[in-house]
Amino acid sequence: MVEKRRGCGICWLLLTVVVALAGLAGYRLFMGAHTQVGTDGRAEIALTAADRDIVLAEMRALLGAVQGITTALTQDDLKLVAQQARSVGLAAMGQVPPSLIQALPLEFKTMGRGMHAEFDQIALDAEQVGDREHSLQQLGALLGQCVACHATYRLTASKDGG
Repeated sequence: MVEKRRGCGICWLLLTVVVALAGLAGYRLFMGAHTQVGTDGRAEIALTAADRDIVLAEMRALLGAVQGITTALTQDDLKLVAQQARSVGLAAMGQVPPSLIQALPLEFKTMGRGMHAEFDQIALDAEQVGDREHSLQQLGALLGQCVACHATYRLTASKDGG
């Protein structure tokens, strides 16, 4: 009976260690890196060249969708507004490499996910509400988030040669 208890204690100890290590790894992965304030007052996010390319490509896609939405609004084509907005919604986030997830601060990731969700909301409202002015107001608010992000963050090369 004493042997069973001793073995059980070791199992519990090992389980506790594994859970603690998994929790720490998850925390490091999802909380992301810390930033430093750059010379221009923005938080610097150090990324490898490959990770930086991913973020910049995503930003170009977002800007392209904004241009497409703007053009569609000038034509009062809410179906095209929805199509353009949905192209960069949450479904467009795709697979993000773990290295990038870890390198980005939580606030930046939260802001980015929120932007993708806002594009989905613009698409949904364009289809269901069908009001050009409403879509234009949503787009203006979304662009305010773009400006806030760019005023807050700056991408830099990581020290590991990236």
